Amino acid sequence: MNETNYEKWFNLFSKHVNNPRSVEILKEIDVGYLSTVYLVSVDGNYYAVKMYNERYNGTKVLLTEQKHIMNARISIPEAVPQVIFYSSSTKNEFHREILVMEKAFGSHLTKDIFNEQVFEELINVLKKLHSSKVNSRPNIDEIERIDNYRKLILQFLKKEEIISQERFSNHLEALRDYYLEKNKLFNQKTIIHGDLWWDNILVDKGQIKIVDWLESSEQDYCRDLAQLKIGILNELLDINESQRFFEKILNAYKDKFEDETIFERVRYYLPLLYLEEAFYIPFKFFHWKTMYEENAETFRKRFIDYYKKSELSFKLKQ
Repeated sequence: MNETNYEKWFNLFSKHVNNPRSVEILKEIDVGYLSTVYLVSVDGNYYAVKMYNERYNGTKVLLTEQKHIMNARISIPEAVPQVIFYSSSTKNEFHREILVMEKAFGSHLTKDIFNEQVFEELINVLKKLHSSKVNSRPNIDEIERIDNYRKLILQFLKKEEIISQERFSNHLEALRDYYLEKNKLFNQKTIIHGDLWWDNILVDKGQIKIVDWLESSEQDYCRDLAQLKIGILNELLDINESQRFFEKILNAYKDKFEDETIFERVRYYLPLLYLEEAFYIPFKFFHWKTMYEENAETFRKRFIDYYKKSELSFKLKQ
């Protein structure tokens, strides 16, 4: 680290930590579309410093994630790293939005780490989170969400005829009709994480830590469960084991929350989440295609794979 950068880091912590003697940038923990996360040692204490990319200066991402972390820590403080301080882009020499948290130690939830015990601990943590009480219906208009998806993907399919526009429209219409038929069931609302992928779960001696809370919101917990199926179980396990663990989760939630309609709601959220993953990169974070060097052929394969899973998961009854 050059002298200029060291001075910036030292000044950042000097404003929020009493009389720091030394600041050492140990490594980059993660580099993503949103931010770069650094492991920093200050007088022997370890911190995770999330520095949001410059395009987010002046936006609400910093305060939004800080708020979500605070809300989640009410119900699962042991599983959510604590915010130490935050600094807006106008208040530091990096001119970036910065969130400083306690360092969550552990390893990402990979195939080598996943087992029955870790799974049970993760579900226990999520059940605590999803027990959070909120007093109103979900503030997400699902019909508006579906109609927006239809508009976005049809624009894409006019340029890239990966699947027929008619086939896609029919699938979205079926999802829309199902929601309208069952909408009285969709009155659940609790705090959800919103981005339950394996690399947002850390495991340390059997203990679970969940990171990256920007996408957290107050919605039906079935959305989190569907994301867990796609982003954790499907990624780490074969198809049979993934389904076995997923059914175990749904039955555990059914018993815990006396939720008799969980299977019907999951039948909506699972195909919806598969659709989101199908076109996540080209519409939400297009520059990822460059970062991951995804060529046209691999993109087509990924899009078709997720789209077919969306169709299939809707046709199958859980």
